[in-house]
Amino acid sequence: MTKDFLTEEEWLPMVRQYFKNDYRERGKIKWNGFFLSDHTAKLKQEARQEAQADQAIWAEQQSLQQIQEQVRLAYEHSRLVQVQESTVNRDNQIPPIQEGHISGFFPEGFYLDGHAFDWQEIRFAKEQHGHYRTER
Repeated sequence: MTKDFLTEEEWLPMVRQYFKNDYRERGKIKWNGFFLSDHTAKLKQEARQEAQADQAIWAEQQSLQQIQEQVRLAYEHSRLVQVQESTVNRDNQIPPIQEGHISGFFPEGFYLDGHAFDWQEIRFAKEQHGHYRTER
């Protein structure tokens, strides 16, 4: 390796020549595959969620004590739990029943796979027998 560096007057024309004649920017073509697959996956996920919301029905209303008991049992036995929120979304759709593992608690509620739920926002909870968590 040489310690000789080109001066600005020497390398600037060489760089201009390279970008003018040799360099081929693929631009958008290079990224189309990434954007297309990500966009398609997002559209499929949104369509799935919309279909679930359209088919959702209200689960039975439970008392706060029943909900807390089901969540506690699911946590103690490392089982899946199903929960349904009590409020409709901005499109006035019934929230679908969500399923997951209880990952912790806080004074006003619990975490279902890391997502916080307040006790007052839940209308239904049911521990899923036979569906165990593999890790905690």
